[in-house]
Amino acid sequence: MKKIIQICSLLSLIVLFTVVSASAQSYGSEVNIPFAFNVGDQSYESGDYIVRLEKLATGAATLTIQDVKTDEVHKVLMNVSGDAGSGEVKLMFDTINGQRYLTKVSTPDRAYAVIKSKTERDAAEKARNKAKDGAGVGVAN
Repeated sequence: MKKIIQICSLLSLIVLFTVVSASAQSYGSEVNIPFAFNVGDQSYESGDYIVRLEKLATGAATLTIQDVKTDEVHKVLMNVSGDAGSGEVKLMFDTINGQRYLTKVSTPDRAYAVIKSKTERDAAEKARNKAKDGAGVGVAN
């Protein structure tokens, strides 16, 4: 009886791990990014990169960026964003104080947001303050 319970438990675990790994999806491609950009605290020059997004069972995803020239690899954790999927895989960048930051990756079924670094949050705060200070200045005729 003990052997039967052990075998059934083992088979249940195998089925569980098979279902979890089968539901995980990944997207990957070699892309040319024609401008310098940042992901978190990491800076990248313009050029060719292999970008891979792997969905995790938790709903989050990991983004792997590999420089084709140097083979350097950087991995970033991403959260599900509230945005809907785009029908295709897209990398989305924001420009803050003249620097571009990868902020989202959209897949056919959902979008993922890069967790902002302290550097990016500080730059965004400075840009907001600068815009706020300039908004009150006007010329009266």
